[in-house]
Amino acid sequence: MVAKEIKDSEKVFVNVLKLLNVDLRQVIDEGSKKNGGKPVIEKAALDQIVGHLPHLQMFNECLLTDLETRIRNWSTTPKIADIFLTKGHFLKLYSTYILDFERITAAFDDACNKNPVFTQVVKEFEMSERCRSLAIKHYMLKPVQRIPQYKMLLTDYLKQLDADSEEFEKTTDALAIVSEVANHANESMRQGDNFEKLLAIQHSMIGSQEIVKPGRRFIKEGELLKMSRRVNQPRKFFLLSDILLHTTPFPPGQYKLNNVLSLAGMKVRQSSQESQDSNELEIISIQRSFTLLATSKEECEAWYNALTKTINEYENKKSSFDLIKPEHKGLAEGDTSSLGRKAPLWIPDSRVTMCMICTSEFTMTWRRHHCRACGKVTCGSCSKNKATLMYLSDKEARVCDNCYETLVVSQRKDGEEVKERTNKKSSKGNKTKRRKSNINRSSALKVSARDESNSSMGGYLWLRVRKKDWKRMWYRIKEKVLYTYKASEDVVALSSTPLLGYAVCVINETFEGYESGLILQLTQGRMKIILRSETPEACARWNEAMVEASCLD
Repeated sequence: MVAKEIKDSEKVFVNVLKLLNVDLRQVIDEGSKKNGGKPVIEKAALDQIVGHLPHLQMFNECLLTDLETRIRNWSTTPKIADIFLTKGHFLKLYSTYILDFERITAAFDDACNKNPVFTQVVKEFEMSERCRSLAIKHYMLKPVQRIPQYKMLLTDYLKQLDADSEEFEKTTDALAIVSEVANHANESMRQGDNFEKLLAIQHSMIGSQEIVKPGRRFIKEGELLKMSRRVNQPRKFFLLSDILLHTTPFPPGQYKLNNVLSLAGMKVRQSSQESQDSNELEIISIQRSFTLLATSKEECEAWYNALTKTINEYENKKSSFDLIKPEHKGLAEGDTSSLGRKAPLWIPDSRVTMCMICTSEFTMTWRRHHCRACGKVTCGSCSKNKATLMYLSDKEARVCDNCYETLVVSQRKDGEEVKERTNKKSSKGNKTKRRKSNINRSSALKVSARDESNSSMGGYLWLRVRKKDWKRMWYRIKEKVLYTYKASEDVVALSSTPLLGYAVCVINETFEGYESGLILQLTQGRMKIILRSETPEACARWNEAMVEASCLD
C-alpha cells in the first residue's frame, strides 16, 4: 500500500532531522565540555548550519503523527490527501532551506577548515553507529531530496485511485502543491549548480577576478585555437550569460584572463571558406576581435549556436529595459562609422601576399603591417599615418591610408591642421622607405579573393605544377571565370581562366598516390589543369560548380 510507504518514508526522514537537529547539537555540547567549557563552534556559526532544522523537524513530526493516525484507522478513513492539502503551505519551509543550501554547506565547510576541534567532533560523530559511517553532508542533503520524493510517492498513490473518487481529486490538488514546491526546488538547485560553476571558474583564474555576480549564468566552455599573425595559439573560452572570457591555459588547471568581452554589440559569424578553414569562427566585439579555429565542424557549429543564442537573449533582455546604448548596437556590415569604435578582425599574414591597397607584393624587406582600424594587411608606405581609435581608449595607432582619410581627414573641418599633420609625417620621409609604385595589373584580375558577390564557389585547392609537385592556391569561381590567387585575402588575382568550353571531370582512380575522388581535371584542346581537393565531398562540390560554369545558360 502506497499510503503506508509514504508513512514509513516520513518516519525515516524525521529520524534524519533528529540526527541533525538534536543528536549533532548534543555531540557538539559534549565536545565543548571536553574542551574545558570552551565552545567548539560559535553559536552564530552553528545557527547558520542548523538554523532551519527546528521548524522542519516540528512540521514533519506533526505530519508523521497525522499519517500514523490515518494508517491505524485506514479501515474507517482510507485517505491521506487531505493531510497534504491542510499542511501544504508549510512545505514552503523546504524552499527556504533549499534556497540557503549553498550558504549552509559553505558555512559548514568554513567551520571545518578553520576549527580543528569542531572537525574532530564531526569526524567522531560521522564514524558513530548513529551516523552509520556516513558524512554529515549526506544527511544535510536529505531535506533537498524530500520534496521530489513526496511528488513521486503521491504520483504512485494517485495511480491506485478511482478517477471519479473524491480522494483522486484531492490527491491531484495535493500533487499540484507539491509539484510547485518541487519545481521551485529544482530551479534553486540549478541556480546552486550555476553558482558552484562560476565559483570554480573564478578560483581557476590567476589573480583576483570577480566572476560571480547576481543573475550571471554559465553557458559553455572549451578550448579553441586563436588565429594569430604567424602561429595559431590555444585559448580557453568561458561563455557566460553576459560576457565571454578569453583566457590562456596554464597548468595545472589555471587560466590567465586576457579579455572580458561584453556580449553587448558582439557579432559572431562562421567563415564561408572551404576546406579546413570551414571550422573558423569570427568574433567581433567592442573591445577585441579575432578569428578562432575549432577542431571540427561540429564543434564550430556548437560554439556558433551557443554564442548566437546567448547574444540574442542578452540583447533582448537589455532592450526590454531600454538599457542598450547607441554605441553598443550592432553596426551594419561595411558601415564606415564602425571604424575605430570596434576592434577589427586582423587578417592573418599567411592569407595575404600583397598590399591590400597598392597591391605591391611582400618580400623579406617589404614587410606586412596591420591597420588597427580595419584589420587589413598593407605595406609600410600605405600605413604611415596614425589616428585616434575609440576602442583603444582614444589612443593613437597605425592605420592604413583609406582609414586615415575616413577617420581623420574627412572629419576635420580645419584644413590647416590636417595639412600640418601631413607635413609633419612627410618631414620624416628621409628616414622611411619610399612607397613602391603600384604594379600595373590587368583590370580583369582586379577581383578580390574574398569578394563573394556573384560567386558560386571559393576555397583552397592544390594545383599540379608538374608531376608530383603541387602548390596550394586560393580559387574563386565568379561569373563563369576561375580566378587564381596566392592567398585567400589577396585583392588581385594571379590569373583568370574563363571556364566556358572546358571539359570538367573527377578522376575516380588513384592519381600519383592520392585516393580516387580527390582530383579534378579541366581540359580544353591541349590545355589541361589538374587540381586536388582535401576531401571527396569538397571535390564533388567544386566539380558541380565548374561544370555549371563551363556551360552556357
